[in-house]
Amino acid sequence: MLYTLTWYLTVQLFALAALPLTLRLFRQLPDRGYAFARPLGILLVALALWYGASFDVLSNQRVTIVALLAALGGISFAVWRREPMTDFLRANRRVIVTTELLFAGALAVWALLRAYSPDIATAGGEKFMEFAFINSILRAENFPPPDPWLSGFAISYYYLGYVMAAMLTKVSGVPASSAFNLLHALLFALTVT
Repeated sequence: MLYTLTWYLTVQLFALAALPLTLRLFRQLPDRGYAFARPLGILLVALALWYGASFDVLSNQRVTIVALLAALGGISFAVWRREPMTDFLRANRRVIVTTELLFAGALAVWALLRAYSPDIATAGGEKFMEFAFINSILRAENFPPPDPWLSGFAISYYYLGYVMAAMLTKVSGVPASSAFNLLHALLFALTVT
């Protein structure tokens, strides 16, 4: 339960850091893209981390991720100061509350379902491979991360999604085994919203 709350609050940080930017970028939508703040925040920070660590400019560490999150928040704050969106947020309180309740409810429901079947190794499919990639990225200082099966080689697979997963895991401080199941809950909640 504590891990789920920690995970939820971590994802909310990414959403808040990207919210003004999201409302500006998606201003043509009726809700100005409010629900896109979470995935956009996660994606932008992960892309910056991925490129920076791939070119040895940044290292894959918690402090780097927090700095990138703060930089995104700074950009969003500059957008907010240029065009305050407080009136929009007040006028669309119902949409915001509905979106937040949908997200929190979907995250909680799927986290509860995964709590009854948390096993990664016997779940079938590629879950063990996904978990190995996430752990490899958690341990890597730069990218591409080492391949968990082919010693001495880098992962030869598209791994940006796993960078996002590992990034959220590092920032939240949730153990990788619990974070893996919370990632599934997050994907479900993002899809619902």
